[in-house]
Amino acid sequence: MNLGDNFGDSFEYTKKLLKDAGRIIILIVLSIIPIVEWIVLGYMARVLKESPGTGTPPKLENYGQLFVDGAKIFFATLVYLLVPTILIIVGAWGTFAGFQSSLVAPAILVGGTGLIFLLIGVILAILLSIVLGVGLAHMIKTGKFGNAFAFGEILGIIRGIGWVKYLGWVVITAIISIVLVAITSAIPIAGGIIAAIVHPFVYVFIFRSLGLQYNDGAPAGLKVQAPVVMGTGLTCASCGTALQPEQKFCPNCGAPAPSPPPPPQMPTGAKFCISCGAKIPSTAIFCGSCGAKQT
Repeated sequence: MNLGDNFGDSFEYTKKLLKDAGRIIILIVLSIIPIVEWIVLGYMARVLKESPGTGTPPKLENYGQLFVDGAKIFFATLVYLLVPTILIIVGAWGTFAGFQSSLVAPAILVGGTGLIFLLIGVILAILLSIVLGVGLAHMIKTGKFGNAFAFGEILGIIRGIGWVKYLGWVVITAIISIVLVAITSAIPIAGGIIAAIVHPFVYVFIFRSLGLQYNDGAPAGLKVQAPVVMGTGLTCASCGTALQPEQKFCPNCGAPAPSPPPPPQMPTGAKFCISCGAKIPSTAIFCGSCGAKQT
């Protein structure tokens, strides 16, 4: 699946959250409560785990398991970024302290060392963040926390996806996140409210998209086939959109769905062979197709 199809599928999937206002409200409320927000992360894990096997977001239920799954995501991410974060903090402090020193030689030594630590931390954070996405997906799909750090398997999955496509996905999703943070941070008070409302949708979009990416490179035993939606022959009389049997209104324009055609009637004086199912005269003792006796 190319990135265009991936993002298109993820967008249509995310729009289906709007069908359940109660679920959205709960996700928004939970996302602003520290630690409790792990339930939201757990819901995102469920989104990823079910992708691409289902085409609709999962129900919001079994909160205890969602909390545990969210905690796994939190701590796996913490382990990934702990060392880079320490290096960045130490490097930033050393660089600042060096520039503030009045002694030239110590300033160069401390500031230069701090700058090196800072650069190493930033580079390491970028590299680990690239691997983190598939690492989390591998952990969620297999249900094993340790697989978040199975770097050999993770790199193999990325190769299956394709490095160019995967790095493109990383860059695009990073830009989406950065733009969202920038916009909401620039608006006092209201920005926080907007962020709380938008974040569940963005998270579902990203985790669905990541699930599709993972599936492209997953080992044979973990690869999932997308559901096949069978057509019914029914189309909207207003806009021509194909409809499914359970749809009473067109999902595209809202027009009432036409009534399905009545099932075909058995011709008078005919029956079906008890062996092969062929249509035969009602008085036939033997099937003309397979020769089976009809008694």
